[in-house]
Amino acid sequence: MNLANQLTMLRIVLACAMFLALMHSSRLGHVAALALFLAALITDWIDGYVARSTNTMSSFGKIADPIADKILVLGALIALIKNRDLDIPLWGVFLIIARELLLGGIRTLAAAQGEVLAAERWGKWKMGVQSVAIALMLAILVLGEYADIPAWVNRIPYHLTVLCVAVAWLSALLYYRQSRKVIESSWG
Repeated sequence: MNLANQLTMLRIVLACAMFLALMHSSRLGHVAALALFLAALITDWIDGYVARSTNTMSSFGKIADPIADKILVLGALIALIKNRDLDIPLWGVFLIIARELLLGGIRTLAAAQGEVLAAERWGKWKMGVQSVAIALMLAILVLGEYADIPAWVNRIPYHLTVLCVAVAWLSALLYYRQSRKVIESSWG
């Protein structure tokens, strides 16, 4: 397993640890979750850089990298819903999960036809927007543990979630347009 793929696997471990830290519901757990989330984001950037610069991109990496991203983002959103101080809409998280399942199905159809669909530019933008939004949500959660924050600050995660939903479904539409032939050929 090359270094880029090892970093992807590390990101999965960091994402699981972040989820567990968020579920702990303590100051230390929330600070640890923020640190683990940021560490996972750094490994995401580094593994892509390493794969491109060493020309070690692999089919495994094309599949595992987006899966690691999904575990990180969805794990954070699901665990953050638990915190009632943050206004994260359940419907928004559901729509993000639905989008990920739908695109996972498209990737499976492509694989059944011998094609590997790697993340495209709009998927990378989606991940970037979601990563910044979740980092801000975690920062608000941690800040709320150590200081009295105005009620409107706890409302910010609602708007960040709506932004994540919009970007996710826009990227899904673009992904569908790119993959339309694969989908239609599977209807047979």
